[in-house]
Amino acid sequence: MANTPTQLSIDEFRKLSPINGLREESLQQLYKRIATLTEKSGKDLFARGSANADSYYLLSGEIELIDAEGRVARTLVAGSADAMHRIAHQIPRVVSARCKTAVEYIRIDSGLLDVMLTWDQTGSFEVDELSADSEDADGDWMTRLLQMKAFQKVPPSNLQAMFMRMEQIPVKAGDVVVRQDSDGDFFYVIIKGRAMVTRETRTSPKPIRLAELETGSCFGEESLISDDKRNASVTMLEAGTLMRLAKDDFRALLTAPLTLNVKLDEGKALVASGKARWLDVRLPSEYKNQHLDGAINLPLFMLRPKLGSLDKNLVYLVYCDGGRRSQVGAFVLTQKGFEAKVLDGGIPVEAG
Repeated sequence: MANTPTQLSIDEFRKLSPINGLREESLQQLYKRIATLTEKSGKDLFARGSANADSYYLLSGEIELIDAEGRVARTLVAGSADAMHRIAHQIPRVVSARCKTAVEYIRIDSGLLDVMLTWDQTGSFEVDELSADSEDADGDWMTRLLQMKAFQKVPPSNLQAMFMRMEQIPVKAGDVVVRQDSDGDFFYVIIKGRAMVTRETRTSPKPIRLAELETGSCFGEESLISDDKRNASVTMLEAGTLMRLAKDDFRALLTAPLTLNVKLDEGKALVASGKARWLDVRLPSEYKNQHLDGAINLPLFMLRPKLGSLDKNLVYLVYCDGGRRSQVGAFVLTQKGFEAKVLDGGIPVEAG
């Protein structure tokens, strides 16, 4: 193999799954941050049990996936349909990825990819559910917030307490309201103004622009629900006004009545009883590669337009691979009056 690896073309990059689900702008930004790497025959790209969550794609050569007994469970060949997907992307790793030959590959920050997919496929989470057609940016923000179906499912006593506990704050252009990798502290609603959502990566300090938020947009709920660090930064593009709700109040008043989880065995029993159905919110290419038996596939970007095809008499058990997209999917369903639960831990490795 040549000493200098061949750079993957943008057209080849565009074929990879789930990268092919990104908006062109996001795809271009991600492409600028990749480099083709090489490894020698006999070396491991990652070991079984590793918690390294990066996404690996094989560009040339062959990879053997080694199971717990040391057997070759599968051989992955560059250029095959299987090689368009991430290599054995189950965390922690259930197999080792050993180079059968010298290989070329790329490695992508999975956290960044998942966040970009989430923002691109939902139009900034639940932002579309708010009416932003009022000419008066300082109008009745409480009425506008209640236009969201999710808030209509919250008990009135919780809503009253929420409105009483929300705090109004002025912001200036350039103010960083939410900083990536910081602890989640507040849930925000933009009453007036615009903001930009960005994310930095390990390999480049230059932020990637994910979305723009306008008057009526909500943000900050994800890290409050999951108790993870902030996955992106939100910076004001112009002066304005925000309403914010503290983390403990948000979780007590909103998360508890809206978020339900389900274990795999419990979910299988519900599906077998005819009371529930699996809903896979990943991309069609991911679904085709691996999914739960009987699951229907509605990627996030198609979920809202296809809600009319779903049965409100069923409970939808929503899953993805990492959990972030399924949480958003369940939130969207809840907004529209469906009963939804999130599968703990994401899709299991034994799914066929």
